Amino acid sequence: MSDFHCNRCSGTSCSDGTACVQMSNPPVMNAYWQKVMAVTCAPCWSAWKDMEVKIINEYRLNMLEREHRQMLKKFMTDFLDLNGTGKTVDGPDAVSENWKPTP
Repeated sequence: MSDFHCNRCSGTSCSDGTACVQMSNPPVMNAYWQKVMAVTCAPCWSAWKDMEVKIINEYRLNMLEREHRQMLKKFMTDFLDLNGTGKTVDGPDAVSENWKPTP
């Protein structure tokens, strides 16, 4: 774990000065979630879980609809910087500005 690097924290130590610990117990153990786990620390994952609830509620996402799941996945990708672009988004700006929830 000494070579672990969190994409969102941009380092090997978290904001409180402690060493970043790789997230554990992904929701599903497959290749996609292994990729998420490889670049996300536990505090950033916790921050995402809090933001996920806010996004679902704010945009009234229905997880039965494919479009809504895709929007949430895109937001997670941007929030946790899963692609390693060096840019993280902290708010709803990661969600498409043109997207409106269905009534």
